[in-house]
Amino acid sequence: MKQNHLILITALLLATVQLKAQITVKTTGQVMVGEEYTGSDHLIPPSQFDTITVLKVFGPFNMAAGGRLRFGDANSLNAMNVAVGEAGTTDTDQLWLHGKKGTYLTSSAWAQDTVAYYDPLLGNFFKFNCDVKTSGVFIQSDSRFKEDIEPVEDVLSSLSGLEPVTYHLKPNFESNRNMGEVYTEKDKKDKEFFDKFYQELQQDPRRYGFLAQNVQEAFPLLVRTDKEGYRYVDYIGLIPILVQSINELQAKIARLNGETPIVSKAPTQSTMGNELSEDRVSAKLFQNAPNPFSNSTEIRYTLPESVTQAVVYIYDLQGKQVKSIAANGRGTASVTLNGNDLSAGMYIYALVADGQEIDSKRMILTK
Repeated sequence: MKQNHLILITALLLATVQLKAQITVKTTGQVMVGEEYTGSDHLIPPSQFDTITVLKVFGPFNMAAGGRLRFGDANSLNAMNVAVGEAGTTDTDQLWLHGKKGTYLTSSAWAQDTVAYYDPLLGNFFKFNCDVKTSGVFIQSDSRFKEDIEPVEDVLSSLSGLEPVTYHLKPNFESNRNMGEVYTEKDKKDKEFFDKFYQELQQDPRRYGFLAQNVQEAFPLLVRTDKEGYRYVDYIGLIPILVQSINELQAKIARLNGETPIVSKAPTQSTMGNELSEDRVSAKLFQNAPNPFSNSTEIRYTLPESVTQAVVYIYDLQGKQVKSIAANGRGTASVTLNGNDLSAGMYIYALVADGQEIDSKRMILTK
């Protein structure tokens, strides 16, 4: 057995010499594998510094795929607990960070300097301890992802109970943090960098927002509480509430003006198919086609299912009603106007639904 070990060590040393590689064990216990750049007399030109191999891990699959570095868990031979490498058995060229009980991104050894983490022991979320900047955020919202859908109603009174505030975020670091002993010039520069960084964090500008406790009283579904008791507000979830409040205000204004408001009903599970229900469409009137016309013309419109009665009225330029056509279709539909029913000239047509004028447009009849 000892002879086998000696042969293996000798082979490794010969391979190291042949490849001009280096395996260096420093006095601190650090192990370096590969070629280390030591100065201007190095044989590798500056243009190829990034090609120097420090450590290379080969996997057992095609193109050496599946190479991984595992940490700890010496008695857990087959379990994937903490690892870095390439997932699967194919050559994906993708970095894989695996932590069976979570992943943490940190900038130092202090817990306060955890930049972001996912920890299933704390909840099913990915938390950032810093502002996040991106070109856009799209939330999973297709109707096919959802069930038990119910409309949101009567939000004005609750919305008026919200109290916007301005505030400063408390720093999540120790203001008098000791960076430890400074031994080298690099340690000194690092200390200066972090001293300046934490000082700038203390100058965080004032922000607009809500207190989660206040939001929870008005809209409890917008607030989540973690296992440590801290509350978080779903600000994006507040957008539908604001839209519904505008709809309710518009309906209130219409009633005050003596009009009958058209309110599109939210889809329920019974009306929800693979696409949105027709109840979600808005009332709209389109330009007739063809225009001008001589024989007949089509007037297209869109109406929600909630409309009980709708009519297309035709007026001359003096404002006299000369014809009416019932608009019985819902969703996107149309009515046809026969040119023989009117004299040549310019007319105005209007769509009226449940007593409210949706829109009006002009058309020309020629003979």
